[in-house]
Amino acid sequence: MPKIVDHNERREHIADAATKVIIRDGFDRLTMRQIAAEAGYSHGAIARYFPTKESLLTASFLRLYTQANGRILAGVAGRRGLDALERMCREVLPFGELGPKYARVVIAFWDHASQDATVAAIHRENNQHWRDQFRRFLLEAREDGELATHIDVDTAAGEVASRNAGWQMVSVLLPESAGDERIESGLQALLADLRGDHAGRP
Repeated sequence: MPKIVDHNERREHIADAATKVIIRDGFDRLTMRQIAAEAGYSHGAIARYFPTKESLLTASFLRLYTQANGRILAGVAGRRGLDALERMCREVLPFGELGPKYARVVIAFWDHASQDATVAAIHRENNQHWRDQFRRFLLEAREDGELATHIDVDTAAGEVASRNAGWQMVSVLLPESAGDERIESGLQALLADLRGDHAGRP
């Protein structure tokens, strides 16, 4: 009886292997042979699912994005407003040992998206989903009286997204300026600004 292949599981396994290779060697040095060795499949088996290294990069990014969404969903369950926003940011920001490593994949994907309209559309869709979540939590914060009165929700949602993206780049390009302590300080400063904790201070 022929073996039943779970194609979705195989794609995920290959995407995970691509993530490991990109983290270890960088996207520019990525080869299909490396992915095949990491995943334990033949070169032909990899190519059937992902014909180019760029398609592997996209799969790796989307795999990380899907995993982050799962953690976000669990983290914000039963929370709202700035509490939920903080919990989401903690899943998006490059905290811990793995955060900066995953950021290497994200930055490589951003570069690819800047040169390919199809990939850019994929990024835009996923980025907008997170911005919509930021906006929802900010609106809840306004309803609950947590948000400073001068805060424009749409502007603030963009600022939160930009800060998160900025820390991704800093963690990879200027790691000495990142680290958990500095990222935590940046997050707390952002939340303080949203609450208006500094209002009226010189």
